[in-house]
Amino acid sequence: MESSPEQLSVFTTSPAELLQHLISTEHTETSINILNLDEIERNYERWSERYPYATPYYLPSVNNHAAVLTVLSKLGLGFSCASVAEMRAALGMGVSPDRIILAHPAKSPDTILYAKQQDIQRIVCDSAQEIAKVQRLYPTAKIILRIRLPDCPEQKFGCCPHYETEDIYKYIKSMETVTLDGIHIAIPQKSVFPPKHIFRQAISTALDALNLTRTIGLPDIRELILSGTERVSPEEMHRELGDIVHDTRIRVIFETERQLIESAVTLLTSVQSKRVIRLAGTDGPIQEIMYFINDGRYGSFEWWNTIDKLPAVIRSDGTVSPPGMTYPSSLWGQSCDSADIVCERVHLPELEIGDFLVFPDMGAYGVTLASRFNGFPIPETVVCAGLESTRALIGSAAALWLS
Repeated sequence: MESSPEQLSVFTTSPAELLQHLISTEHTETSINILNLDEIERNYERWSERYPYATPYYLPSVNNHAAVLTVLSKLGLGFSCASVAEMRAALGMGVSPDRIILAHPAKSPDTILYAKQQDIQRIVCDSAQEIAKVQRLYPTAKIILRIRLPDCPEQKFGCCPHYETEDIYKYIKSMETVTLDGIHIAIPQKSVFPPKHIFRQAISTALDALNLTRTIGLPDIRELILSGTERVSPEEMHRELGDIVHDTRIRVIFETERQLIESAVTLLTSVQSKRVIRLAGTDGPIQEIMYFINDGRYGSFEWWNTIDKLPAVIRSDGTVSPPGMTYPSSLWGQSCDSADIVCERVHLPELEIGDFLVFPDMGAYGVTLASRFNGFPIPETVVCAGLESTRALIGSAAALWLS
């Protein structure tokens, strides 16, 4: 039996009020992520309106804060987990095993045995060898076959739809005891092809895989799982899915990545140091101002993506910086690593040490990936929920008031 999660502490206020409170207390030593649970609930409502035919499954790797997992579990989402720790976290939030998928195609034996112990039946595989391993350790598991896209051979996971899927189907049929429950197709976030083309190919690959089960003589697929759909419009997705959304034999699952959580976090950082670089010596015009802030690529910022979020400037006295003269600037993380650069070129008014920079939409792949490189602490997260409906979802949380 999984243990219950620790009680959450939640500020009963808006993120804007909480931000002003933190600034007024001159909090400049460490950066703070303000997690707004109301925004998660609103995002979920919008998502449900856009995709009424689909079931959302959340990836804990996007943001695994206990408050995030609590709200999403109470909203009824499923969870696509990659490890024992992620499965344990979902179970600890009261998520039933039938709402959890072990989605990692290359798993350790211990991970499979943990899923078996917890009755988590759906397990993703992408090769006959992986299916054989799961079958040996967990004979009653329900296999979900991950298939990669023909135009994206560089994908780390997924069997080739042209040369491997049919052989795997035949292998499953020959085993007789293996249950093929669904297929999983992941759409890469970075591709030379436009999103419409990639999504259209994903659906074509899915339809081919569904039809192939009938040709081989396997039972009908019960689930179609799609991930990486964020760059495709809801209208385009519905149009390309076609008859699949009306087929009551198939449950369509979308793995939600950034949609529910990215806009729910606002990051408060402060300037710790600066260096002014001038042309032609100390009296020349400013060429660039380098600012060193109390966060970086080893903290709240994704290390693999360019940061294109223009921060808001709030002075150390709490006033918002008015429009005015700006200078070419760069923002650097607090570590000694020369690659720890947040923004290579951004135009900002001249800042002073102790001024604040506020970054929106920082909820995805931030603190989840943070490390203590160079001995700096993991950025702090504070939680707020102003709506009664949100606080009802997390009913066991300890309420905090600003003072």
